[in-house]
Amino acid sequence: MKRQLLFGAFLIIFAVTSTVAQPGWGPRAGAGYGPRHTAVLAKLDLTEAQQTQMEKLRIDMMKKQTELRSKIQSLRLDIKSAFLADKVDRSAIEKNIKAITAAQDQQKMNMLDHWFAVNNILTTEQQKIWKRHAATMGERMGGRDGMQHSPGRGFYRERFRGNWDND
Repeated sequence: MKRQLLFGAFLIIFAVTSTVAQPGWGPRAGAGYGPRHTAVLAKLDLTEAQQTQMEKLRIDMMKKQTELRSKIQSLRLDIKSAFLADKVDRSAIEKNIKAITAAQDQQKMNMLDHWFAVNNILTTEQQKIWKRHAATMGERMGGRDGMQHSPGRGFYRERFRGNWDND
């Protein structure tokens, strides 16, 4: 019985962290531009002044996103700790889940603000290219068809070597 309870708690932790761990928008701290972004920058043919402004905006954005990612990671660890406590506090877990969701929403809003800030430093012709880039951004979020896919039951059986048939 205790094994089933621990297994159930593990599944809940995994489900919660998997749900809230979906990737946000924007560049990762410490990462360079990806190939699509690099291609768009080349097409924009930015002046030196625009390049300087763009890099400043990028660094400011990365600082904000890094702080939020750190907060999200800390909240995930708080959730994990809450499940490991002798008495599991549902309201504390819910509070942390909501805080994670709010931080992820803020990450997305930061990306939107960044897009508009960059758009404001571009010429009319450059804005057209930047706009096409933004149109493809939404398509890439959440997988090929906009849905997040999780691995099947066989993944968990193989990964954790659990005997699911004798529970």
